[in-house]
Amino acid sequence: MAEAQRKYKTKQGEAVSAYLAERPDSYLSVDEVWSALVAAGGRVGRSTVYRKLESMASEGSALKATAPGGEARYRIASSSATGQLVCLACGRAFALDCHMVEEFSDHVLSHHGFRIDPARTVLYGLCESCRGV
Repeated sequence: MAEAQRKYKTKQGEAVSAYLAERPDSYLSVDEVWSALVAAGGRVGRSTVYRKLESMASEGSALKATAPGGEARYRIASSSATGQLVCLACGRAFALDCHMVEEFSDHVLSHHGFRIDPARTVLYGLCESCRGV
């Protein structure tokens, strides 16, 4: 591995990873993670949280969904994660752990020759609350 690509483990990075891992069903923004860590007495910079979350998303250990307005939200990746739902009105993100995403992915591959990564699939629409249901 090249010197510039070497990954270093830091207390701050480990704290970010642990915080996300302790909330496996939540999508969290950089500011939510940073605020919680600082409130718990952690000495971590916002940019460190951002870099760690982006790194986790790049390596596949976290899922990233971008809400309307461009705010990114992150969730720890799990073996059962097969997609993400993002509400266009409120920006909340939800896990889409549904076998239908895999079936859709199989259809697209067999009929269109395109392989979808189900864990990184993001569907945009309106959540129950925003639809007034």
